[in-house]
Amino acid sequence: MKRYLAADYQARLWEAIKHIERGSQAEVVVVFRARSAEYGSVPLVWGLAAAWLCFTLLMYAPVEFENWLIYYAPLLTFAFAYAVATLPIIKRFSVRRARLDKAVEILARAIFQKAGIQHTSGKTGLLVYCSLLERRVFLLADRGLEQAIPQPVWRTLQAEFDAVFAAGRPEQALLPALANTADACARYLPVRTGDLNELPDRLDVDL
Repeated sequence: MKRYLAADYQARLWEAIKHIERGSQAEVVVVFRARSAEYGSVPLVWGLAAAWLCFTLLMYAPVEFENWLIYYAPLLTFAFAYAVATLPIIKRFSVRRARLDKAVEILARAIFQKAGIQHTSGKTGLLVYCSLLERRVFLLADRGLEQAIPQPVWRTLQAEFDAVFAAGRPEQALLPALANTADACARYLPVRTGDLNELPDRLDVDL
């Protein structure tokens, strides 16, 4: 998360956002979150499975173990597996893709509503929501912007943002995706005289 909050990267990010807004009516907000859900059941399942396997091994192994080991070993195994399963990479690979995608979409829509992105005069708000644990970027456009840009173009843009986390440095891959968004917005919803910046480019939304 630190590299997304570094001052030099933030400056480049805000310049990319300003580039979109200078050339179009779009009002863009970029939000980074460490995760979209806690997935609290993942460490618990890992811990219970590890403890059960440890207990089974102790009970059915062809050697005898001390009573204290039979008692404490499953507990320690549970604690170790639970701790390991709290790592983001373990959580990500332990949860079905559909559940990850749903969690990202739910939180993105909640941020969109809570932050008031839908309140722009031309309904041209655009949320670019980046969820790091899930490695997803979710685009959520208000109806004015969504209707102005053809669906094939939206699908192309979403595909570019989907590929951001496939890059070695996703924070850098996000910038060209925003540049392509600027081109699409300028083409289909060009800036008007007197257009105002109605939304802060960075939001700290408490959910």
